[in-house]
Amino acid sequence: MRILSWNIQCGKACDGKVDLERTIEYIFSRGEFDIICLQEIARNMNEHCAPGKADQLAILQQAFPEFTPVWGSGFSWPGTTHDKSERREFGNLSLLKSIPVDYKVHQLPKPAVAGTKQMQRVAIETVVDSNSGYLSVINTHLAFHDANENQLQLERLHALEKERLAQHDAPKEVASGCYQQDYLASARILCGDFNFGTDSPQYSYQLDSGWYDAWLHCNRTKEHAPTCGVHDSKQWPEGPHCRDYFWLSSELRSISSGFTVDTTTSLSDHQPIVLELAI
Repeated sequence: MRILSWNIQCGKACDGKVDLERTIEYIFSRGEFDIICLQEIARNMNEHCAPGKADQLAILQQAFPEFTPVWGSGFSWPGTTHDKSERREFGNLSLLKSIPVDYKVHQLPKPAVAGTKQMQRVAIETVVDSNSGYLSVINTHLAFHDANENQLQLERLHALEKERLAQHDAPKEVASGCYQQDYLASARILCGDFNFGTDSPQYSYQLDSGWYDAWLHCNRTKEHAPTCGVHDSKQWPEGPHCRDYFWLSSELRSISSGFTVDTTTSLSDHQPIVLELAI
């Protein structure tokens, strides 16, 4: 299984141009993927979209017709026209080569913080069938402007994982209809832009909570490759660093895997990361 995760910054490259077609062409150039997890996609928001190309979700759906799209926005506001179907949205998109057996959009905590930029964040969970059983892949983008908000969102994601494990320990009564047995995942992957570095308390929290950093799992003696600040020093004056991850649940710790980061492309302020699992 081959998974791409990338904060595409609405198709805005480090040259300042918003051109989603360049982003799409790049993804095609990287070969076949089973799952594509993208963050920062806008719908009908002039601040983030190129003129005449306002619905980035529709553009991506048209570009990947063989994939099943699962969209999650933290908000859905009225558009600027009289078209009732037009909504202003901003969020994440998961594209799956197979048909998901289940999917959900989880709202993440948004604690009240005065004088700080905030937007509602979400996590898209898709469940797919694999050779190792049902696999949950959560695509997310955590808060940037407040460390406490970021931590609370991370704790919510870990609560979902604890709930998954508890469900395995508590078999349900056999029933039908909406009470029938669901597609409980046997393993889970978290991916996306987590907006914390490897030297942060949040990174330590993840490790202490039992998650496996896929980069360390695949490159045990190597320092993390930078996923941000490589080509855009204006937004990231601290320079190249890592804030995009694949996190593996314990069931995947013995699965053969590979992890690559493309530090050459400047089509976003973040770098695309790719995980390959032998499942």
